[in-house]
Amino acid sequence: MLTEKLQRGKVITLEVLLPITTKIDSVLKEIELLKDYIDAINIPSNPLGKLRPDALCYAHILQMQTGIETIPHFVARHLTLLGFESQLLGAAALGIENILCVTGDSPVEGRSTFELNSVKLLEIARNLGNGLTSSRKTIEPINFCLCTSFNPNIPNITGEFVKAAEKCRCGAKVFFTQAIFKPEKFLNILKELRQRHRDIKVIAGLSYLHTKKRAFSLMKFLGIPYDYINLIEERNETEMLLETAKKLKDHVDGFYVIPITKYSRARELIEKMRKIL
Repeated sequence: MLTEKLQRGKVITLEVLLPITTKIDSVLKEIELLKDYIDAINIPSNPLGKLRPDALCYAHILQMQTGIETIPHFVARHLTLLGFESQLLGAAALGIENILCVTGDSPVEGRSTFELNSVKLLEIARNLGNGLTSSRKTIEPINFCLCTSFNPNIPNITGEFVKAAEKCRCGAKVFFTQAIFKPEKFLNILKELRQRHRDIKVIAGLSYLHTKKRAFSLMKFLGIPYDYINLIEERNETEMLLETAKKLKDHVDGFYVIPITKYSRARELIEKMRKIL
């Protein structure tokens, strides 16, 4: 379980963006090259509201094939209470010990219900850990490491603190941040977050962008500064991310590397990060 690794030291997790296919041999080969350097694999669920294979199913497959524990993401936009609770029972049966709960973006493909949100997902999972279903039936407790998100890039950071308090109340123990592009600003926000919630673990996101075109397309989602985008094709992006990691390493509990499928580049970064942690 991720919480046990966090008790021993800082962690590095890797986001795997699943290809829209049932054949993942190439992904497995890429992950094998990183196996000795990462502590867990994050699997987003239809990121940016676009179709990808089911995160829970592939979390099980990747965990079985690689031996690396996984963190499937559960996104409230398409879930109902009964459906989510049922998925958690299935996750436990498949040996999944970590889950990450978010509300999610409005979908580009298909429609959403938003019957639930990230707080409600956490509450349902916490109750199962206490041996209680949403219909108040008693079951054998099912414990997960409850992870969620924290976005330090939004203009209304006060609102994000309010959300964080609700998530903590519902059992969140590990917060994965959105990608960090302004480390100094983030450190000020992190200081206040830790003052409010002293027992949480914070894992900072580090995302490759690869090209200016992609960076501009993600700018509004990730809060990427214009000055940072201008440097992407002029400097070595791995070195840029490593500089950010060095500024944050003494203040966070680990890093969440988002390679956007360029796993060989991620390996270079992760190897260097291991040396400084």
